Amino acid sequence: MDFKFSEKQDQLRERVRNYVETEIPREKARQIDREGKFPLDLVKKFADMGLCGINISKEYGGMDGDIFDLMIIFEEISRRLPVLCWALGNILLYGNEIISVNGSMEQKKEFLPKLTKGEIMFSFAITEPNAGSDAASIMTRAELKDGCWVLNGNKMFITGAGVTEYTVTFARTGKSKYGGITSFLVDTRQEGYTTREVEKLGYHGSNTCEINYTDVKVLPEYILGGQEAGLNNGWKQEMKLLNQERLVLSACAIGMAQAAYEDALEYAIVKLQRSNPTVDTQAIQHTLAKMATELEVSRTFAYATAWKEAAGYSPTKETSMCKYFAAETSKNIILQGVNILGADGSSMDHDMQRYIRDILILSIGGGTSQIQKNIISKLVGL
Repeated sequence: MDFKFSEKQDQLRERVRNYVETEIPREKARQIDREGKFPLDLVKKFADMGLCGINISKEYGGMDGDIFDLMIIFEEISRRLPVLCWALGNILLYGNEIISVNGSMEQKKEFLPKLTKGEIMFSFAITEPNAGSDAASIMTRAELKDGCWVLNGNKMFITGAGVTEYTVTFARTGKSKYGGITSFLVDTRQEGYTTREVEKLGYHGSNTCEINYTDVKVLPEYILGGQEAGLNNGWKQEMKLLNQERLVLSACAIGMAQAAYEDALEYAIVKLQRSNPTVDTQAIQHTLAKMATELEVSRTFAYATAWKEAAGYSPTKETSMCKYFAAETSKNIILQGVNILGADGSSMDHDMQRYIRDILILSIGGGTSQIQKNIISKLVGL
């Protein structure tokens, strides 16, 4: 088993790293955090590099990339501006992956070429105020009236719902808890679709929203996969995407931990140089050694799991382990970074305080750490 990145993957990492250093200096990242404005300009500049189609088939103008490419992109960007990964997720994950895996032939022809160019974005709406971890308990309903599906209900904490052109909306179309859910491709310009942005502790600029659907009409051909294949099949469609989502979010967590480690190391080097030679600095040295080790284990585990996913092994247990481990380990690494900086760890003049605010959501979004442990327990036979 060879875990060495290919030359093409190394070149991709270098391209993305150069994009980050050129387009997202630290002050730009801090400005976005302060103002909370969706980073549409950075999304467009990413699209200008031709990378929005990284995981779309060449048949539709894409690059035939895989999960490794997505993880490299998300890891490198998260080292500087994690919220941009969530913005790009409205193309790379909730657009490209969802349409490529579950879309009908007509939907692929309509949407994938536009997604490849970064011309449209998709948000992903399943969570509701009373249906988070138990996502299959959604109450938003869709009824067929006069040849058109009419949606009514409410969604919560939906990333990008106020700025995307389409929202993949899960609604109840049958009585069965899991077999009565359908995914609709809702045009956000449609009458009756309204959003309210939610203020949050972290990820400022992600445009996280509450959505209200009031008699929103959707034509049958905009059921994900088409009406014949997609009706009451939304839950199964979502299950096909979970491994990719967990791995991408793991890469985000690793990128954030890498940034915290690098900042703490740089700070410690300067601090130790100023220290009295008689002062014992072993505690700081050991903390950084622990951070480096935890980071290496997390990254190796994530890319080893990605290898299984790319090879077609469907590693559900491992992706749950990976997402849980990366989120919690990265949180601990960042907390250790805060301790190394001391009082400066909470200062707005340093980025460490932003890292800790941003990392918290990764133990929740995409399936909480507790839900991942439930999945792992079940799959090991408990």
